[in-house]
Amino acid sequence: MLENFIFKNWKALFHFQWISFSLFIVLTIIYYWDKTAHIYFNQNPDTINSQSIFSLLMTYLFISFIFITILYPILFLLQAYFIQKKEMASKKLILLFALYLLSIVSLFSLYTINNSHSYTKRFIIAIILN
Repeated sequence: MLENFIFKNWKALFHFQWISFSLFIVLTIIYYWDKTAHIYFNQNPDTINSQSIFSLLMTYLFISFIFITILYPILFLLQAYFIQKKEMASKKLILLFALYLLSIVSLFSLYTINNSHSYTKRFIIAIILN
């Protein structure tokens, strides 16, 4: 049953995975360079503006992609096993694996945002108190 589903819907699954990984990577790059939005990351926004909404979106994407990075290798191995007979599938699987690895790098970059921001807050508080 699962084999038939993956084999019949291989192109749709590939496009969905390609678009979701690429979109997450692009949004992470944009968010990583948007320093003003970092103060809202992984926090409840006090004010509603474009920066806080974008940070809220990135926080939810961060949480969902943590689960995706844990569960995706199982799906990837199932796809590789069931699609091995199709031509051009190996190139697409390599592309998906590369996008998966870039998504992991994006997750780590998002993880460091909150840590670096908290260090900046501590540094500013230490300067004010001294």
